[in-house]
Amino acid sequence: MRTLTKITAENERVLNRLLKNKKRENYILLYYSTWDEWCSRIVARAEEWVKDEGDEQLYLVSSWDAPHAFAAFAITNAPAVCVVKKGRISVHVEYPRVYDFFSSQKERELAQSKGSRRKQRGDR
Repeated sequence: MRTLTKITAENERVLNRLLKNKKRENYILLYYSTWDEWCSRIVARAEEWVKDEGDEQLYLVSSWDAPHAFAAFAITNAPAVCVVKKGRISVHVEYPRVYDFFSSQKERELAQSKGSRRKQRGDR
């Protein structure tokens, strides 16, 4: 089952442990700002995503609670998703890619089928 943990000033040690062990562990960091409407949408989407089947660990990192954590992966804007898999790091900073990351497979397939139907009809 997927788990969600919010990184705050009280549990900052968790983030430090994650950053130290990034070559041995798998996890996902969602960087967000509490003041941004787009970030609020992504956080709500991520909370729904956690309820789906999977074994990923998602950590929410707020710009207010842990601003120094943004420097760890050179994150300059929010929302951003950082996926760490045994030392391999991929960062998604464009809003559509972040939003799509938290979409279910069924939603992605539906969006692709709509796009292919438009191409067949010649719509743009």
